[in-house]
Amino acid sequence: MLDKNLSKVSKLLIYLTLVLFAGILIIPFVYMISIALASPESNIKEQFTLLPTEFYLSNFTNLFRDSFSGERPILLWFFNTMLIVVLSIVGQIISSTLVAFGFARMKYKHKNKLFLLVLGTMMLPGQITLIPVFLIFRNLGLYNTLWPLIIPQFFGSAYNIFFTRQFITAIPGNLFEAAEMDGLGPFRSFTKIVLPLIKPAMAAIAIFTFNFAWSDIMGPLIYVSDTGKMTLALGAQSMSATSNPAGTVNMSMLMVMSLLLTLPQIIIYFLGQKYLFQINLGIGNSGTK
Repeated sequence: MLDKNLSKVSKLLIYLTLVLFAGILIIPFVYMISIALASPESNIKEQFTLLPTEFYLSNFTNLFRDSFSGERPILLWFFNTMLIVVLSIVGQIISSTLVAFGFARMKYKHKNKLFLLVLGTMMLPGQITLIPVFLIFRNLGLYNTLWPLIIPQFFGSAYNIFFTRQFITAIPGNLFEAAEMDGLGPFRSFTKIVLPLIKPAMAAIAIFTFNFAWSDIMGPLIYVSDTGKMTLALGAQSMSATSNPAGTVNMSMLMVMSLLLTLPQIIIYFLGQKYLFQINLGIGNSGTK
């Protein structure tokens, strides 16, 4: 009986600790909402409160006032961002799953060495290849376009290839043997057997790629110079560098933009967290071949 009571007390302490940490982590988000709803007077005086005391909803409508032209073409930035996000997701899913299938099921010389080479690229900081890649795209005449942000996604990601390969190695081998007996080649085995069974892995790739492409600021900052070709993240950064006639940054507009960037990521995570959990199970139960 005592052990049972101690167990209840332990669970209560764990829940209280989790609630406490959740409250601490949500404070910046609440403060962001409070600033987004602040009036112009509060912006000029830079007097903001942790909890919302003002509800100046015009900040949200003013953000979209010049949607396709002017200082803040928000809808144009949104279109650019969605174009990059969609094509990046398609490119990552196609390339990562095909390469992972090649490492998991195909037989050829030096396969394991090539796989280790791919994994080794995960240890290379992006700054090492930043200048060479920039020079390549500039010499191809793709500077100040969105293509440098899209094309690399069609060459896969080492991490995506790794966990997708682990998923594929967990598929029973007798399924592939039966497919061979039915006359299915490698590509049809990939489309008929592998793809339906690795949907959680593909969903996880889509979530990871969405979060990266949606919030990426370094890539657009390097490759894009025209205002009309900016993404939402780069647009938010440019807004932080502009000021009101009073000489202060309009923090409310900046926080509205930050909410626009943050909310889709939160929604995508909650909708797709079951797939991320299945990724952990898939990797944990898989073997290596």
